[in-house]
Amino acid sequence: MRKIRQTKLVLVAAKEDVLNNLRDALANTNLALLHAQTKHEAVALLAEPESKIDLAIIDLELPDLGGWDLIEQITWLPQKSVKIIATTSSVCSEPFLGKAMELGVYAIVPAGLPPVGWRKTVEEVLAKTETVH
Repeated sequence: MRKIRQTKLVLVAAKEDVLNNLRDALANTNLALLHAQTKHEAVALLAEPESKIDLAIIDLELPDLGGWDLIEQITWLPQKSVKIIATTSSVCSEPFLGKAMELGVYAIVPAGLPPVGWRKTVEEVLAKTETVH
């Protein structure tokens, strides 16, 4: 009998409300949520061949995390299949959205998104087979 692999997500953010909403959203699913509080922790997780991360959710507003830099680093990792959701509390301008699309971000969501919104977004992004380019 073949074992089904659990889908893994990594959240790169220090905001407790985002972490808590994601935990609530993913309860009772086949999705495992890992949490990285720094860009370096996230890169280490994503670069590890055995980690098999499917989705990275990255807070763009934490300067010490370097959200944009992290997204750029992810695009250079050998594990090209990682999908990205960006989260922000700011209003997204056209240049902001353009940069996200250039880097292959699948979705940009507000940081205060409730659990039901997170679950829907995560499921939609995981179901996509191509980036928004």
